[in-house]
Amino acid sequence: MVDDIIDALETAKEACKLLPPVLPNMKPVHFRVLNALYRIRDDSASSRISDISKVLGFLLPNTTKLINEMVELNIVEKFTMPSDKRVVLVRTTDVGEKYLQGCVLAYRKRLQEEFSKLNESDCITMIETINKIHKILKQIYESEMQ
Repeated sequence: MVDDIIDALETAKEACKLLPPVLPNMKPVHFRVLNALYRIRDDSASSRISDISKVLGFLLPNTTKLINEMVELNIVEKFTMPSDKRVVLVRTTDVGEKYLQGCVLAYRKRLQEEFSKLNESDCITMIETINKIHKILKQIYESEMQ
């Protein structure tokens, strides 16, 4: 069963690589960042980099690197609030918002349509199981690193 679980995790990783990178030089992970930004952005359509990092489950330096790549691609912009210059916020640029609306949200809608054909309890079980496996793998990893 160990091999089957590892193979399934690899399949899940490969599935994430199938996210649509429509813009030139865009990586599938940039799609995930935009999706996270969409999910958690506030009324001003912005979010803190640290919050995006938490939603994605990435380390803050990795998220910052991805955000900087997306700034270079003119998909997002970083800014600070006048009241607290320590907090770095992110929002989509006009190009990024067009991509978000035309691609990310359209893809989410398509996924919703396709996923609705699946048994909801199977999906919940899959999500819970992946999270449990992740927790086990993380515990083993951390105990090996000590």
